[in-house]
Amino acid sequence: MNSDTASFSCESGREHLPDPEVCRRARLSRDARFDGEFYVAVHTTGIYCRPVCSARPPAEKNVSYFQSATLAALAGFRPCLRCRPESAPNSPAWNGTSTTVQRALQLIGQGALNEGSMAELAQRLGIGERYLRKLFERELGVSPTALALNQRLLFAKKLLAETALSITEIAFASGFGSLRRFNSAVQKQFRMPPSALRNRQKAKTAGVSIELQLHYRPPYDWEGVVDFYTRHAINGVETVTPAGYQRNITLGGTAGSFALRPMAGKHALRLELQLADHRLLMPAVARIRRMFDLDANPSAIHQVLGQDKRLAPLLAQFPGIRATGHWSLYEASIRAIVGQQVSTQAARSVLGRLAVAVEHDPQRVTFPGAAAIAGLGDEHFPMPGRRRETLRALCQHCSGREDDLDIDALAALKGVGPWTIAMANLRGLGHPDIFPQKDLGLEKAWAQRPGPDITLQEQAAKWRPWGSYAANLLWRSLSL
Repeated sequence: MNSDTASFSCESGREHLPDPEVCRRARLSRDARFDGEFYVAVHTTGIYCRPVCSARPPAEKNVSYFQSATLAALAGFRPCLRCRPESAPNSPAWNGTSTTVQRALQLIGQGALNEGSMAELAQRLGIGERYLRKLFERELGVSPTALALNQRLLFAKKLLAETALSITEIAFASGFGSLRRFNSAVQKQFRMPPSALRNRQKAKTAGVSIELQLHYRPPYDWEGVVDFYTRHAINGVETVTPAGYQRNITLGGTAGSFALRPMAGKHALRLELQLADHRLLMPAVARIRRMFDLDANPSAIHQVLGQDKRLAPLLAQFPGIRATGHWSLYEASIRAIVGQQVSTQAARSVLGRLAVAVEHDPQRVTFPGAAAIAGLGDEHFPMPGRRRETLRALCQHCSGREDDLDIDALAALKGVGPWTIAMANLRGLGHPDIFPQKDLGLEKAWAQRPGPDITLQEQAAKWRPWGSYAANLLWRSLSL
């Protein structure tokens, strides 16, 4: 990373402003590496842009800089229709916040405040509502409700521009309780009605599936992502090819499916999503973004891991390494327990057997629910008795409420140790700084890297806060 990029800072408080001089040089250069690092608000037009916007650069006296699209919007600026700043990956302004705030941001991104209340969100986090508001004000400078509203509006704008859904469907899909509130919020935020934001060509080509572009910061190790899902794919549930990934899903009791593939000439993946209840679109897209780690900042990751002489060659060979994951914490936990002390291929085989055993429709196999697994006989569990009982205990705990599982509840189960917790955290929650200790694959990969005699555990401490990426990089090296 060059010195200009390294100069960005994120101070606690309301403004979170980067160094103005660094921002000035960066926006005038239109270097794509600064895309998503900050946003340029123009006072004379009331619009905020990405630093790569093709519009004529405004005079410096007329601009202000923000390190997140949310802060620019809350300051009264509306997004540019040319560069679409809402399509830039999430700002790194959120990096470094407390674990509680990070978890809250993830839940809000999944639509926790669309139908639920602030009190319910605070309860899920194990803190008081007042304290939650205080954390957000101190660390991000915005309230949870303001952040949630802005995310709903940006998601609605994306649906208006990229899908053929009716405006009423988009209103409810974005988490608004009524069309009137939706119209009012859009008018206030974008200074125009929802109909003015429509893509007319899309509106004429309504189809069964919802198609969206999911943007990311380049580079993106698509080959590594495909390699991961190929090795872990469950027959009938997931299909993986070099050109794309598809799977069946269940969300909020609603069945669906999605397919994802790279887009030629764009730093984005094309999502084709089928989900009958459009109110679930926002949390579904949030999960898919987390699964494919589309909000990572490769420059920040490379800056830390690239200092390690053993990892630097791997970073050069696999630029844009991603910490891929599974559909939910529940699914990641089941996979981790089944995978204890067995190979990836063996675990995949067992999971396939469980999926088929509980599925009544062989044409549409989904990842098995907790109640269905808990009701299976011993003959369906080709594993040691203790592991089988751990699996059943987890399923009994989650029966009918798979989406409510948290790490603390998983850790409290007998038979769940540090490796299982780490894998569930990494693959189910997308935590950026998880390094599973005593993982045989990581130990093997580390032993193959030439370098000084230092233990993997000692070296892993130097990779923080990007331990998850170091782990994925080492696992990736095993394919060489």
